Parts: sequence; structure tokens; C-alpha cells
Amino acid sequence: MLKIITDPENKKRIVRFIKFGVVGTSGIFVNMFFLWLFHEKIGLSVFISSVFAIGIAIFNNFMWNDFWTWNNAEEKKYSFLHRLWRYYISASLGGLINNVTLVVLTEYFGLYYLIANLIGIFFGMVSNFTLGEFWVFKKK
Repeated sequence: MLKIITDPENKKRIVRFIKFGVVGTSGIFVNMFFLWLFHEKIGLSVFISSVFAIGIAIFNNFMWNDFWTWNNAEEKKYSFLHRLWRYYISASLGGLINNVTLVVLTEYFGLYYLIANLIGIFFGMVSNFTLGEFWVFKKK
């Protein structure tokens, strides 16, 4: 176990995962705020509000992850715009998981939409980190 933690590449991955968690936490607040805003104040359905909130949170998370989590420019294999579209594609899987969870828990189980959204965010997190680590911010 100690060898896994002290291996330089694994150590970098652990640090990136912690940073990813911090960025993801900011994304939760962004997502929750815009979900609430679009649903409660603008009057859009939970489903449509969630789509917009997820899209905004994905952009927020990409910017912070690109700037801070995977910040070594020498290791970046792709241009900024290329990384951005790859991130949107990969994070959309997590967003889809989030949205489906939200709709199922609110429509079929009567769970309050903001609680259901938090559960959906949690389910989408694993795919987002894995695809970010091995596809979006892949080293040269």
C-alpha cells in the first residue's frame, strides 16, 4: 500500500484527485445555484433547469481543472479548445447520469429536487474524473 502512495505517478494522481474534488465542490454550488435559479425564479421545468445548470457547471469545472488540477502546460497534449470539447463530451456522461438520477428520484420517488440533484452529482463524479485523467487532460 505504501509503495502505491509513494510512487511518483500515483502521488500526482492522488493530488489531482484531491484538486478535482475541490473543483467539483465548487461545481456543486454552481450547479445547485443555477438549478434553483432556473427552476424557482425563472419557472423552467426541473429537467430543463438541470440541463442548463449542468452545462454551466461543466464550463466552471473545466476552467478550474484546466487551470489548476491538470495545470502542467508542458504535459498537455491538446489545445485549449480541443481539451474544452473533450471535457464537455466526457462531462456530459456524468451530466447525463446526474440528470437521469435527478428526474427518476423526483418524478418516481418524490424526492426533493435539490437533494436528488446532489445524489445525481455524486453518481456522475467517478466517470468525470476517470475520463478527465485518461482522455481529456492526457499527457503527451
